[in-house]
Amino acid sequence: MVVFKRVKAFRLDFEENGRVYSSGEKVAGRVEVEVAEVTRVSAVRFLACGVARVLWIRGPQQCKQEMEYMRHESVLQLEDQPADKDGSVLLRPGNIYQYKFEFELPQGPLGTTFKGKYGCVDYWVKAFLDRPSFPTQEAKKRFEVMDQIDVNTPDLMSPVSAKKEKKVSCMFIPDGHVSVSARIDRKGFCEGDDICINADFENTCSRIVVPKAAIVAKHTYLANGQTKMFSQKLSCVRGNHITSGTSESWRGKTLRVRKIKPSILGCNILRVEYFLQIYVSVPAPRRSSWSCPWSLATSPASAAAIPAWPARPAPR
Repeated sequence: MVVFKRVKAFRLDFEENGRVYSSGEKVAGRVEVEVAEVTRVSAVRFLACGVARVLWIRGPQQCKQEMEYMRHESVLQLEDQPADKDGSVLLRPGNIYQYKFEFELPQGPLGTTFKGKYGCVDYWVKAFLDRPSFPTQEAKKRFEVMDQIDVNTPDLMSPVSAKKEKKVSCMFIPDGHVSVSARIDRKGFCEGDDICINADFENTCSRIVVPKAAIVAKHTYLANGQTKMFSQKLSCVRGNHITSGTSESWRGKTLRVRKIKPSILGCNILRVEYFLQIYVSVPAPRRSSWSCPWSLATSPASAAAIPAWPARPAPR
């Protein structure tokens, strides 16, 4: 709410507060004005925007980029309120004047509302109160958008497999190898789903290794020809220790998809992807470790989660 002299209140509100919108849906609400004394209003202008922004500092250079998903502008009118020839209206104290607004989100992919380390996808509405001889007053309110991704597509329902072998050395002396062969039955998952992992691990080195699997979020930001990446491990599961000369198998080892934001894949300056990594940790003399990650889903994302989107894989 914005409060100024002569204007008692100037606020924005949605018809459905807290609602999460999707492409093609209508967003409706009102702008409310209360005045403390008789006030002439030239116009109430309205702006709705959806923007992806990227920003980080690289030495003396500021890497900054912006991409617009949507923009809607209009001049709002009062219902049953006489206006002068110039379109202005006279507002009187003791009343709450409501300017109603409505607009439709564009069809097609929209970036899901997101806030990351070096960028964001933001949607908001703003109202401007124009009065003669007074500075324009503003009121702003954000709303949330979620890009619906249906996991029932052939690509996301297809299985993924990978195999990798890593040679191990100690003080530059070869010390055998560790290998992993893994498979998951599909690439698309919803919030609360269990990722079922089938994997075989083999250890021929002299040290004890530990098999692990993790869901990793990868954020990629692009601006001014530069790229900035940020990765974060979201959840992890581990198996039993594998001693030298032995192997371990996972059959239906599960890793649950927790509540996270959906993937953002169609934006030119910002990407949010999720990977399932399956790897083994090999202890080193200083208790550090190295790992061999496998990105089992090359379009992971959709691979990791689609919160609040009801479409789920059909039962098999």
